[in-house]
Amino acid sequence: MEIDDDNISSPKMEEYNRYMRLHAIVQELSSGSVARSEAWYVEHNHLLHLYDSYFRGGFSGTHPIIEDSRFRENCRKLDILINKLMREFDRYHWFGLYDYLQFNKILIEVIDMTHDYLGEESEEDTMSKMFDGLTV
Repeated sequence: MEIDDDNISSPKMEEYNRYMRLHAIVQELSSGSVARSEAWYVEHNHLLHLYDSYFRGGFSGTHPIIEDSRFRENCRKLDILINKLMREFDRYHWFGLYDYLQFNKILIEVIDMTHDYLGEESEEDTMSKMFDGLTV
């Protein structure tokens, strides 16, 4: 799976592609070999850094109006996992695939919960609000 830094012409399509990429990562990690190439780790570390740079204050600050305890706990877990994954890559040039799988599963759940809570208020959907301006 290649991470494409080019902009896609449609913002809705870009959001959909980012969301589907998360599902593809979960499927890939759930169904296959535990061996990954150095290039794979570099590519996915790049993706983690994109998330980290976009969510500068961490995931815990995402949609503070959502007070659901499961949502808040998931955001806290995302902060812990992303920091652990990036730290492991910096030290070893790899990271734990189980933790990366959990990170992506929780991120999908956070997006889904955000969408359910906020609904589609306008042309921009909830993923757009979470990932607006992130080009992956």
